[in-house]
Amino acid sequence: MKQPSTTHRKKRQKGQAMLETALVITTLVSMLVFTLDMGRLLLVQQWVGERTRATARAASVNNWTSTQIANYLVYNNTTAPNGGGAGYLGLLTSQVNSTFLGSSSSPDYRLQVTVSGVPVMTFIPYMAKTYTLRPVTVTMPTESLGATN
Repeated sequence: MKQPSTTHRKKRQKGQAMLETALVITTLVSMLVFTLDMGRLLLVQQWVGERTRATARAASVNNWTSTQIANYLVYNNTTAPNGGGAGYLGLLTSQVNSTFLGSSSSPDYRLQVTVSGVPVMTFIPYMAKTYTLRPVTVTMPTESLGATN
């Protein structure tokens, strides 16, 4: 019976090690990209939620109009810059909806701010496309009692 030479066996093992390394590195890089991309998606969702809460709070104490509320959420200012356009993270004023609930004379008068239709692009291989974040709705009691800026 003929034994394979040790050099032939070592060459096969080198090729096997290289293939295993390539598979492991590909898997690890894919997991890393997936984790970073999901973290970025959660960060954007959290940012939109926090921005909506801050806007609802500022609008409830300052007695702003719907246009001022949308501008503040998108541009961090109650007036839009020249030409308007996209604000922070590509937000548009058309994605912001504000509603006053109840009557201004009742104690349950509230402001509801909703942000919906925010697109987020992913970079995950085989899943790379633009997704739409879930709507964020914040309701705050109004506290201005008719005061203005």
